[in-house]
Amino acid sequence: MDGLLGVDGAELPLDNLAEKMLFFSPEAAKPEPGRPLAIDDGRLFNARDHLVWLLEQTWPDIGDRLQWIRKPLDVLDTLHVWNDANNCWNQHYVSKALLRPSTVPANAKWLATIRRRLGELNIAARNASEELDRCRQSVEKAERAFSDQLSPADKAVVQDQIARRREKFSNAEAKYEAARKRQDETQNLLLDGEATFARDEFVRFCRSNRYRLTPLNIANALAGLPHIGWRQSTNRCRTKAAVGVDGKSIQVFRTIERIVRSSVRRVDLIRHAEKWLRSQKGKKKSLGVSELQEKWYYLRWSIKAVIEAVPRVQTRDLPYAIAREYRKRISRPSNVDLLFEEEERIVV
Repeated sequence: MDGLLGVDGAELPLDNLAEKMLFFSPEAAKPEPGRPLAIDDGRLFNARDHLVWLLEQTWPDIGDRLQWIRKPLDVLDTLHVWNDANNCWNQHYVSKALLRPSTVPANAKWLATIRRRLGELNIAARNASEELDRCRQSVEKAERAFSDQLSPADKAVVQDQIARRREKFSNAEAKYEAARKRQDETQNLLLDGEATFARDEFVRFCRSNRYRLTPLNIANALAGLPHIGWRQSTNRCRTKAAVGVDGKSIQVFRTIERIVRSSVRRVDLIRHAEKWLRSQKGKKKSLGVSELQEKWYYLRWSIKAVIEAVPRVQTRDLPYAIAREYRKRISRPSNVDLLFEEEERIVV
């Protein structure tokens, strides 16, 4: 086949085919109507799923303090556990925003202005960097042209070019450094503003009393920060189920909470907990029940340590204190613990 047929039946020569491909090309996709999203769904849902995991992991540390959040400083005090150097809980961008100390006043409109300014500075810095590279290459080219074999007159011409190009390079370097400085200053200003905005939105969510303070509800509210407010974040996140919700960590806590709440007397809590765990049989028991039956040795000592603690732990805080102590003990078991752990397992 020498060519393709056009709409009029005439053959199109192959050397003209590239020009004619436009005829067969589909129309370019039209941009979506409306304002572009401040954060796309993929990034939003990934942040929500990470936060669900993080909140469930640290629920014994923060769950009992959330209802007392009234001001932005309370957020820092509540979430300080995320700054633990032994893990990476503070590395996600939402965590960084919530934990970054800042007193810069900020709202959504101010943040949009700073982001636009930063975008312009990013372009300016990139252009300055490209100009700096061109000047560097120009200097190197002139330096390579210099040779002892040149005549005195040619040497003078080349040296003059080198001097001129070095001066231009020096000016370009100064402009680049100035552009980078403005870029860094604006970037830090934006991060400070985003930190303020994120904590303010967290406070508004906690004080709204519109949702129970559960790991999933909190993750839905925080996932869009600091790009969108908590209401918009919640509404968008509720359209898709979270991945990994109700994991083993939160099931262990809820089992401990259920045991504590069902006990009549604090002094009988250890005996009540063992009796309760032994009564849980069948295939439908939760992961939390299964783990505490297997790790009864650690739970028993955790309960004993908490109920004997001085000062006395308030009754409403017992599940959180016991869960924290239990997590600490199973994370660093001694050889003696490992010996008795197997002997004290509850088998039903």
